[in-house]
Amino acid sequence: MSAADDAVVHTQLATWRRRIQRTAAGLTPPQTGSAQSALAPLLHQLVSVYNVASGLIAEILRSADSPLATTDTGRAYLHQLATALEHTNRTAAHLSTAVTGLADIHRLAPRPGTAAPAESSLNVMLGHAAALRSLRRALEAVTSPLAGPEQSSGPFSTPVVGKHSRAADAGGIQPSRRRP
Repeated sequence: MSAADDAVVHTQLATWRRRIQRTAAGLTPPQTGSAQSALAPLLHQLVSVYNVASGLIAEILRSADSPLATTDTGRAYLHQLATALEHTNRTAAHLSTAVTGLADIHRLAPRPGTAAPAESSLNVMLGHAAALRSLRRALEAVTSPLAGPEQSSGPFSTPVVGKHSRAADAGGIQPSRRRP
């Protein structure tokens, strides 16, 4: 791979780091209040995550059709983008859980003074926390160093990203129900 191609990959990775960091910084926990004031910020966060995912898909498609995909560094770059996309999609799923929980809170406790259902509140908190973890893993994917020629033992020899237990993300958003 030429130095120019290498520079392009590093520039693109830096761009994706900034975009994902900016999106993660915007993932603030939803506040309580009216349904509109609570849901609107969370929906904006979902739109931001959707935009990052759409951009990652476009970049993967563009790069896969370029000569870059024929090099080890290019394939490692595509692998990093695909991993980041996977985690970004998980982020969107977790935010959707939080949106559903907020909608439940306002549907089931519409009057002031009534308590919000504990399960819905828990879904909101856990869904949002899981979304932030997934987005941080997407950032890890584009932050890990590319495999150099001396490290390369195959087409995708980049370091394993996101070795964290996925059970925390997948299982943490669905509270278990106890039978009385």
